[in-house]
Amino acid sequence: MLAHARRGGKRYLPPIEEKVYSEPMKVVYAFLGFVLFFPALFPASAFPQEGEPGVEAPVIRTTVPEALRRPQRDEAVRLPQDIVIGELGQGQAPQGAYRFARDIVSALAAGNSEAAVLAALPQALIAGHIQEIGGIDPASYRVGGGRTEADGTISFLIRFLGREESITGELFVQQDGDGEQGPWLLDDIILEEKMTLAEIRDRHRFVFSPYERFF
Repeated sequence: MLAHARRGGKRYLPPIEEKVYSEPMKVVYAFLGFVLFFPALFPASAFPQEGEPGVEAPVIRTTVPEALRRPQRDEAVRLPQDIVIGELGQGQAPQGAYRFARDIVSALAAGNSEAAVLAALPQALIAGHIQEIGGIDPASYRVGGGRTEADGTISFLIRFLGREESITGELFVQQDGDGEQGPWLLDDIILEEKMTLAEIRDRHRFVFSPYERFF
């Protein structure tokens, strides 16, 4: 109890000092008050609970987009795609045919008309292709879309890329002899006219339009 004192025969109480709280303390007290009084204002029964009639459980989507999903054990590895010729790599072609096709494209890009893989076609035709490809100064090449055609040949989509232009085409190879051990031979090469890379980017900017085969 507060001690009483006398002044002039009258009792009086000493003045009560007002507590002054700092700003951080005011924030703390305000937060505690909110936490303590919120349950009383809004009881849990006021909110719909999962399992009650008319209340659906939250949907958790676990489906991974097909393009990002890792291949299953019985699936082929997903390879990078070219904006023009589509998926790169062996495709559905035999491994030997794919290696042979890469050797052909490599020889064309290097301008090696004497390469053994090009010997099956007339030298004039090979020289024309090499001159056309050399006109874009190819820095790299791509091979993809391997598949077996109705006549038994294996076709691949090819693309040569220069600094500012590219050439797209298709080549056909076949295996000599009836057995699977026969050598692979170049059957034909078809090249389209060169296009600028800027034109290709504008064409495929919004809609992916894969390369249409000749046959």
